Amino acid sequence: MKKCDVVVIGAATSGSFFARKISEKGFSVKVIEKSSREKVGSRYDIFHIGRKEFERFSIPRPVEGDEEWAFEFETNYTASPTGKYPVKTFDPMVGLHMHGYTVLMNKWAEEKGAEIEYEAEFQDFLFENGKIAGVTYIKDNKTHPLYAKCVVDCTGLSSAARRKLPDGCSVEKFEITPEDMFYVVLKYVKFKDPDFVYNTSSTGWPSYKSWLAPQADPNGGILGIGACHSYEQAEKNLEDVIKNIPLPEYTVTHVEKGRTPYTRPPYSYVTDNFIVTGDAGCLTKPNNGEGVTSSMVQMEIAADVLADALKADDLSEKNLWKINKLYNIKQGADFASTRALLTKIVRATNDEFEFIFEKAHDVLQVFLDGAADGPEIKFPVLPLMKAVCKITGGIFTKKISTATLKFAVEGLKLSGKLKKHYLDFPDSPYGFAQWKNKADELWAKVGKMK
Repeated sequence: MKKCDVVVIGAATSGSFFARKISEKGFSVKVIEKSSREKVGSRYDIFHIGRKEFERFSIPRPVEGDEEWAFEFETNYTASPTGKYPVKTFDPMVGLHMHGYTVLMNKWAEEKGAEIEYEAEFQDFLFENGKIAGVTYIKDNKTHPLYAKCVVDCTGLSSAARRKLPDGCSVEKFEITPEDMFYVVLKYVKFKDPDFVYNTSSTGWPSYKSWLAPQADPNGGILGIGACHSYEQAEKNLEDVIKNIPLPEYTVTHVEKGRTPYTRPPYSYVTDNFIVTGDAGCLTKPNNGEGVTSSMVQMEIAADVLADALKADDLSEKNLWKINKLYNIKQGADFASTRALLTKIVRATNDEFEFIFEKAHDVLQVFLDGAADGPEIKFPVLPLMKAVCKITGGIFTKKISTATLKFAVEGLKLSGKLKKHYLDFPDSPYGFAQWKNKADELWAKVGKMK
């Protein structure tokens, strides 16, 4: 009978990181991954990690010349719907080849003793005395049991394990539906001017949920387009970009498509002998949908709490509950606050966004600088008051509609209420039902991203 202390489902970046963190604490870890080693982490070619995150999370740092490394840049611009009033921020990024870096992370986990079994797909839970006691998985068309003290779901969008939890758990079993996803189309382009080099900065246009970033070829770029609900909407956003933004002439060399969660996470990440994390836990950044390192914030907390629980031989929901509380204090409350605000303010029209970029440039600068530094929303009082006066003046000049101003005010109010509510998350499962009811009320008022 196969046994281990912890079984991790999924060997992408989240599964690899968690497996490493638990293994280096001296516990036995088995990772099951449905893809082959040759295909793991291959949904995109390129992804980004902030340069400072490598040291923060002590993860492998490829450098120029390594096969995982693609490029680096330091400057980001965020511009209006016509490309005017750019807000410049300094947020050094490292572009990496996703498959290569995922394999590197696999090896990094294995260095500390984690075992990874590829082409092994999660099937269901094993139970003993009514509690999770491991998993069954399919390998070579056969079902294999694997007993473990704790099961960790890192299966991504499918949330394969979370959605098979028994009824009555504090961890919600909701499906991540099309309206809860961000649909991303990445167009790899080659610029027609052979002397045009685009490898020192990235530019984003939030009104279109679009951006132009470097790629491995310095004479090329990645034109990224995102949208809620469908790839078709993403393509429509691209049409608006081409119509309104003066882009260098280019040809498209190839296209990649993918999806990422864009919804609030489950209220609880734990139940008896179980933890959910990564995209399965909807732990993506509310300002851009990225989730590789934002998930690591929760996983560092979870690894520490789980290690203590394993030592105490008590992996009850009550003993794992601290993961919820500590994560909300460190990042969850700020993410909830930001998600609420952005969900409301993106309802502005392109003309209104243009006006906001012109009149609230100082506040946008502070907000975007803060987004680069960490999860907390920062609104200095004086620039905010000036911006509010200018934007309110837009009502009289018909630059801003009363509906848009109303949404913005609602967003600010809900943002503050949700932050306070998440910081007041109960210290134990007792009181969770009441907390959940209030959270449901607040999120119902926020609604879905449009």
